[in-house]
Amino acid sequence: MAKKIRVVKMDGSSEDFDKEKIVKACINAGATEKDAKEIADEVSRKVEDGVTTREIRSMVLDMLEERNPEWRDNWEFYDRIVKGRITFEKGKFVEVKKGNLYLGREVRDMGKLGLSSVEEVKGILRELEEDLKHGVPRKKIHSRSYVIFMAVLKSKKMSKEDKLKSIEAINEFRKKMGWKPFELKKPL
Repeated sequence: MAKKIRVVKMDGSSEDFDKEKIVKACINAGATEKDAKEIADEVSRKVEDGVTTREIRSMVLDMLEERNPEWRDNWEFYDRIVKGRITFEKGKFVEVKKGNLYLGREVRDMGKLGLSSVEEVKGILRELEEDLKHGVPRKKIHSRSYVIFMAVLKSKKMSKEDKLKSIEAINEFRKKMGWKPFELKKPL
């Protein structure tokens, strides 16, 4: 019987290593199911008892970037808009958000958790338009609109009505960009 591997979380608590969490996170970032499972398998072979979530995250981000840099970017974008945190990797970054300055080299919480309103979604879409004006490639904006769509679907803070309005706003943005709107595969 294989020994259980305990993972040390950012708050110091620990939990059992769960490779399915990696699979789900990679798929949310746009990876194929096959790639997501391969990444999770590779990480599970490398981790040892006492590994930190930061170390796992770093491994996964590197593997995502190797396979498709857009997937890494999607993961980090999802963390910012859904989990309210920013990644400080590969050097120091500065983020100024609502008057606060963040400096560091690790993942750090920077705001409230999760999407909670249509206005938040519209604000993020405005940021994407600004990013486009500042030279962020259309392909990246396109993939980020998918990340927002997935975040809305998974939000536990938004009512069904707010989710539908948010999806409508996302699709209006996509149409404005000349892209096909998202369709729900099943009712909310």
